Formats: sequence, structure tokens, C-alpha cells
Amino acid sequence: MQYFCTLASGSSGNAALYVSGSARILVDAGTNCKHIRTMLAGLDLQPADLTDILITHTHTDHVSALPVLLGHTGARLWCSSGAYDALCRLVGDERPTAFETGGELDLGGVRVRSFATQHDSPGSVGYILGEGNGAVGYCTDLGCVTEEVLSALSGAPTLILESNHDVDMLRAGPYPYYLKARILSDTGHLSNECCARALETLVQKGARRVVLAHLSDKNNTPRHADAEARMALYRLGAQDDVSIDVAPRRAALRPVAL
Repeated sequence: MQYFCTLASGSSGNAALYVSGSARILVDAGTNCKHIRTMLAGLDLQPADLTDILITHTHTDHVSALPVLLGHTGARLWCSSGAYDALCRLVGDERPTAFETGGELDLGGVRVRSFATQHDSPGSVGYILGEGNGAVGYCTDLGCVTEEVLSALSGAPTLILESNHDVDMLRAGPYPYYLKARILSDTGHLSNECCARALETLVQKGARRVVLAHLSDKNNTPRHADAEARMALYRLGAQDDVSIDVAPRRAALRPVAL
């Protein structure tokens, strides 16, 4: 069986799982080990079953579970060369293996490609996991959608794409000015509107399943994110051709069969 699902998504923690053949690949390990263990159990898995862990970047909401989780799994830990030093400071220099952004890995027969994202964390990347109908593009924590990101994600039938905030909610919300400015910057987080614009291009390039991810709990709602994305589909006349889901914050998304 080949499937993908998010296990947590948002500022309180991020983790996702890609399963294909004998490969069980965790993408990011935010939240805490107990949560990840519980979500895996719901899929009849446990940390010891993981074969690899891919890190997109080293902000706390993507790596906080690692110090404990690594004591329960022999999975190989991977990150970009730009993120390597920060990851070693968290977990020691014995476990991480660094790769060059833009290259490829073969993880148990799964082809994994990385690409750079603009975010205020050294070595921040997104991933394409698998090929053909089994390809999944995973891309959160990006302040803007660059041509490199669009090129990398083009052709992937399944996308996990950041839809972090509603701009009006953010501007009127409780965050201090410096934090609002950071989120709105080109190295911050992607708005619903920017996500929807990217989807207009990516749907034309073959996207057929979209999971909106990393929603802010203060500056967004699932309804706002979903509505903006669906408007993009209506503009294309593709509303009947593409499925849209919103990744739950503290629960697993039902597995997406690939």
C-alpha cells in the first residue's frame, strides 16, 4: 500500500508520513514524541517502524519531538547541508546526514527530491516524494512561491501546500507589529491568497489532490483557507477535478491513497 497523511500541522507542530513498500518516511517531527507515537498507532505503526526522517528546516515546530523520538527509532535522519549545524546542536552530530539541496535521495526505493524554499531558517527545503501517480509535493513554511518552487511541484498529483494566514485577519489580529511583518515577508509564511494563486498554476500542471497545511490558529480558519483555494479552482473551471482538504492541527489527516 502506498499512502501519505499529515500527523500534525500548524504552529504547534508539524509531522507527516509517506509510506511506500517497505519505506516509512516521516517528514518533520514537531509536536512531541507521544503525539507522533499516538498518530502512528492509528495507522498500525510505531516509531521503530520508521525507516527515514526528513527535516524541512529546524524551527521548533518541525523538530521538537526529535530528541525523544530518536531514542525509539533507528530511522535515518536527513536534512539539507544548510540545516545540518542547527540540527546537530539539537540531536548531536551522530544521527543527521546532510544532502545538497536540489539533489536526489533513494530512500528504500522511494525517489526523494529536495528544493529550496524562502523561509527564515537556514537550509529550508521542500520535498517531492515518489514518482508518477505516487508523487507527493510537500511544501510549507515559505514566504513566497518562487519559480524554483513552482517548477519542483509541477506535475505532482498530490500537494501539501502552506495556506498559513488570511492577510486581513493577520493585520487586524493580536500579534505585535514585528511578528506581523515577519509573517508577511518573503521569508515568512504563505497567505491563503498566495497559496490560491500558486494552485492556479499547479492545477494546470497536473495537481489533483491538495492538502492545505500549516494554518495559523490566530490568523486563519479552515473555512477561509478552503474558500480561497476553491475560488482558484472555480476560476479555472476545475472545481470537479481537484479535491481539497485542510490538514488538522493536532490530529492525523485520513490517509491519501497514492
